Amino acid sequence: MSLLRRLSSESLIPRLRQSKRLSYLEKCYRLDRKVLIKKCGVAVGGLVVLAIGGGLQWEKSKMKHKVRCQFKKGCSPKGLREDDYIRRDVQDEITTAFCDKTDTDGMFGIVFGAAGTGKSNVLRHICKERHNQSKSSRKPSGVLYVELGSDARFAHKIADTCGIPLEPSIFEVAITKIFPSWKRHLTLPLDDEITALAQVFSVIEEGGLLYKEKKGNRVPVLIIDGADIVAKNNPKLFDGLLEWAKKCANEDSVLIVMGSSDGHVLRYVTKQACKSRAAPFIEVTDFPKFDDLKQLFDAHKVPRDIAECLFNEITGGRLTDIYKAIRLYNKLVAVKPPTLKKDEIQEKIKDAFESEMKQALNKAMDDPSNVLQLEIAAAVIDRNLRHGIKHPLSVHELALELVQHGVVASVGAVMDAAERFVDNNILRYNVNQELVAHSKMAGNVLEDLVTSSGIQQRRCWQQACYKRWWYWLRGNEHHSKCRLAGV
Repeated sequence: MSLLRRLSSESLIPRLRQSKRLSYLEKCYRLDRKVLIKKCGVAVGGLVVLAIGGGLQWEKSKMKHKVRCQFKKGCSPKGLREDDYIRRDVQDEITTAFCDKTDTDGMFGIVFGAAGTGKSNVLRHICKERHNQSKSSRKPSGVLYVELGSDARFAHKIADTCGIPLEPSIFEVAITKIFPSWKRHLTLPLDDEITALAQVFSVIEEGGLLYKEKKGNRVPVLIIDGADIVAKNNPKLFDGLLEWAKKCANEDSVLIVMGSSDGHVLRYVTKQACKSRAAPFIEVTDFPKFDDLKQLFDAHKVPRDIAECLFNEITGGRLTDIYKAIRLYNKLVAVKPPTLKKDEIQEKIKDAFESEMKQALNKAMDDPSNVLQLEIAAAVIDRNLRHGIKHPLSVHELALELVQHGVVASVGAVMDAAERFVDNNILRYNVNQELVAHSKMAGNVLEDLVTSSGIQQRRCWQQACYKRWWYWLRGNEHHSKCRLAGV
C-alpha cells in the first residue's frame, strides 16, 4: 500500500499516459506518413478550390452590385449646356410615363420625334436632374442615359454607362496565370456584338432586380438614345435589343426607354412580335405657338416682328432651326455700322435656310428630273400642304398608288426613293408611319421643286384620266349587267 501511495504521489500514471500519447503520435507519423500527406493535400486542394470558387462568385456578384450602385447615383450626360432650352411639358410627360414606377407594366418605352425638336436634351436633362438630386438629398436617381452613335461597339458603351467593369481584376489575372484555359465571366467579343450585348444585359438585369429589391420596388430606367442609328445600320443587333427590352419588361427588372429621330425604330417595332410590349409612343413635335418661345427670343433680344417671322415663315417652331436663325440674326446685327433693314435681315436668313435645304435636296436627288422622286414629292405636297396635315400619306399607300398609275413597276423602288428623302432630312415618318415634310423650310423647297417641274399638272391629268377610265369601266359593267337582266 505504501508503494502504491508513493507511485501515485509522484504522478507516475500521468507521465505514463503522456508517454503513450507521444508514442501514438509518433507511430502515426512514422507508419502513416503517406496517408497523412495525402489527406493534407486533399484538404489544401479543397481550400484552394473553395477560395477560387468563392472569389469568382464574388467577382460575379460585384458586377451586379456595381450596376445597382450606378443606378443609385445616376450619371450626368455630356452635351448639355446651361443655356439650352428645355421643354418642360415633354419632360413632365416622360417623367410621369416612365420614372418613379413600381413596375414596368410589362412594357418598354419609345420617345420619338424629328431631328431638332429637342427630345435628346430633354432626356439628358431628366438624367442630370436625377443625378443632382441623388448628390444633394441622397435620393436615389434610378435613371441612366446612354447615347449610341455610329460607333459599332454598342455593348461596350452600355456596359461603361452602367458601371460594368470591362477590364479584369487582379484576382482574375492571377487565376488566368494559374489556369490558362479559364475564361472570364464577362468577356465581350469584339467581332460578335449580339453576344456581347446579351452578356451585358444579363448583368444589367441582375443589377436592376437588386436595385428594385433595395429601393422599395422602384424599377430603374435605362434610356438608350440614338436607337434609330442601330436600327438603320445593324437591324439584327436592333432585333436583339428589342428582345432584351421585352425580357426586362416581362421580368420587371429594368425599364428600357429608346429615343429615336425617325421612323426606323417604329417600323421595326410595329413589325416585330414585341409590338404588344411597347408602351404608347411619346412624340415630340415642333412648338405649336409663338408664345411658347417668346422668352427665348426675349433672352436673345430679337424684336417681336422678326421673331414672329422666324417662327412662322422660316423655322415652323423647330427648336434647332430657331437657334440657328437667332445666331444668324445676331451675326447680321453685329455688323457696324448697321446697313441692313429688318426686311433685308429676314430675307438673308430665309435665303441661308433655303440654300442649305436645296443642298440637302440635291444630295437626295441624283437627277433633278427623276420622275419617281418627283412623284413622291408631289404626292406628299398634295396630301400634306394643300389638303392639310390631317390627311397624310403612308409610304405603302403611296407605293401602291404609283404602281397603279404605272409610274414604277415595284413597291421596293418607291421605298428606296422615299428613304433617300428621309436620310437627307427632306421627309420624315410621323408616329403613324406616314410621310410628311421634315420641316417648314423642307416643305417650302419641295413645293417649289414640284411647281417648277410641272409634275403636279401631269399628276392631276393622270389622276383625272385614271378616274375617267375607272368610271367608264364601271359604267360598262353596269350596262352589261342591265343587258343580261333584260332591262
